[in-house]
Amino acid sequence: MNITARRSSGSTFSAEDRLEVTFDSDNQTMASVVHTIELVSGINVTHGGGGLAGDYLHYKAVERDADADGIIDYSDIEMALVQESQGTSVIKVVCEAVTKADADNFTVEMQAYSQRAIDAGVDEENPNGIDGTFTETTPNPPTPTVLKTGEITLEWSTDTFV
Repeated sequence: MNITARRSSGSTFSAEDRLEVTFDSDNQTMASVVHTIELVSGINVTHGGGGLAGDYLHYKAVERDADADGIIDYSDIEMALVQESQGTSVIKVVCEAVTKADADNFTVEMQAYSQRAIDAGVDEENPNGIDGTFTETTPNPPTPTVLKTGEITLEWSTDTFV
């Protein structure tokens, strides 16, 4: 898997920039891809209408972006950026991706765990089951794959009269 980004609009005379972000899933169907920015240096930058660096946002909507099977094409997004004040910012775009296969495996594991807990009589009064021997913990959700772009430099400045 890979993620890349480039500026698609903006200038040095504005706080606002747009990035075209592409995601290559290696032909794997994805369950979820969320994006954030990492501030490498400089002025703070928000993304997606106010998200701070480190805030993951889901840039796609099932209602708008999913196919008939509910699968979303995460291959590209447009990310709006705003610098908080004049100056230079260096950022990276970061995404967390979970494949549909990993999400489906987790669902199967969770259903099996839930059935074993029901069969053992686990409830609020009997957290270890009726006979007290149920000690399983819930399965861990899939660990997302974290991908980062190279550094992107944003600059907001004013020109001087000459």
